[in-house]
Amino acid sequence: MSEFKLAAGSIVKFGCTTTQLYPILRNGIAMSSVRQGLQDAAGASIPGIMIGELMAYFAACADFCNNTGAVHHAHQDIMAAFVQALQNNRGEKPQMPELESIASETGLPVVLEIVLGEDCVVLADTHFVSEGEAEKSWKLWRSGSLQREGGIPASWIKQFYFPRLLDYRDISVARNPRSLEQTTDTALMVGGLMQSWHKDTPADLLNAFNKQYGRINFSQRSQFDETSLERFFNLNAMLDPATRLLNQMTIWQDIDSLAKKQGIELN
Repeated sequence: MSEFKLAAGSIVKFGCTTTQLYPILRNGIAMSSVRQGLQDAAGASIPGIMIGELMAYFAACADFCNNTGAVHHAHQDIMAAFVQALQNNRGEKPQMPELESIASETGLPVVLEIVLGEDCVVLADTHFVSEGEAEKSWKLWRSGSLQREGGIPASWIKQFYFPRLLDYRDISVARNPRSLEQTTDTALMVGGLMQSWHKDTPADLLNAFNKQYGRINFSQRSQFDETSLERFFNLNAMLDPATRLLNQMTIWQDIDSLAKKQGIELN
């Protein structure tokens, strides 16, 4: 069959970054949304909204890495000075007012959990299967392109998951539990990279992760509504420019390190 339907009440996920949360709250997820890729892990060429399980973490990873690369390229000198300050005074926050405008451009990875409000047609993710194998695409690879005129309404999005966010005290001590939790969260995104690059089956990857850590999502979550988003963006790690950029750096370094162990180059 060329398409199949996910029933109303089905739970699906969508990966993005924090910079997209308020636009999605106001307008929902548009049908023109495109899952980004990294190098040969190309984004979807078919129309629709790419939804998934572990592939939602791939999408969050790709969006985050592309955003990080763009921000660092556009502000090379300031970011170089920021990194140098982190290395010279470990655990101390750099006093750099110029970071404020850069941090406003910086998005951290998030995964939205969506409960479908009606039956929805899903097409195959042709990265894994042929165009006519939509049911196999979803049942085996947990990835597909949702087709719905008007996209996904914000009211269908119930909550979002995000990694453990750090402050400067967390990086002053070796093997800090919060830092280790963020690294574990990052491993989920690298699991998404492994599914996309190596065609590893998501069930095997998620079962292994669940067996080791007792979960299959980022460690932190929040409801998806105006009040909850306001609370989230008022967390110090999001509100303070230097701390947001610290988290961008620590998440990026973990992704890069874990991906290289799997033979995946991010740049």
